[in-house]
Amino acid sequence: MSPEQLPVAEQLLRGGMPAVRTAVSEQNKNATAQGRPTVDPTTIERIAEDLLTRTNLAMWKDRAGGALGAGKELRLRDLRAVVTSAKTVTLDDEGRTQLKELQGILTARLEVLRTRWTEDLDQALKAENWAETLRLAARPPDMSTRLSADAATAIIAGVSAALNPEQSPAVFVSLVELSAETSIRRNVKPVGIPADETCRAAAVKFAGAIPEFAKLLGMKVPPPPPPTRRPVSRRAS
Repeated sequence: MSPEQLPVAEQLLRGGMPAVRTAVSEQNKNATAQGRPTVDPTTIERIAEDLLTRTNLAMWKDRAGGALGAGKELRLRDLRAVVTSAKTVTLDDEGRTQLKELQGILTARLEVLRTRWTEDLDQALKAENWAETLRLAARPPDMSTRLSADAATAIIAGVSAALNPEQSPAVFVSLVELSAETSIRRNVKPVGIPADETCRAAAVKFAGAIPEFAKLLGMKVPPPPPPTRRPVSRRAS
């Protein structure tokens, strides 16, 4: 690092580009007051931007190297974070090579999780374990994984039939709460509501997420709840 870059680097470490601009402004103000030459802010900013680019790249490559070295010990979300953060830096050839390797590892690990998730979902459907199918539907291995049309149709039909007046209150409330967490909640059509205050309260509470409840209760359909970040599976490979 050249002598003229050192003070710029110090300001970058203190507060990024805003700190650099403030320091230049103060320096020029003092220089003018003392009758000394001022510095060109554009030149200093150019130096700062170049340093920032190189520093960010070095930091990312260090993270990437650590991720590659950690192997399977690295948590999936940490691996994904390193891959995603590559978009914030300008990669050189070495960085692009690291990114390609990390993307391959991420893809392979996600594929394992998707396969396992699909197998678990198929087993739950065959067993007509509607609570488990809803848990799995609400927590796919990653945000890009979607229920197949066949699976969604089967879950909707099974859960709708299970939400009937003869269902035990505990099971009914549990299925309602689990349904409300899924992307298929508005398609669930409960057959009826058990004659139980807890069940009725659950139906009222989740009528915005499951509109059929509003019809069964004879009430106006409330607006749907605000979108929430869909949780993903915590399992890792």
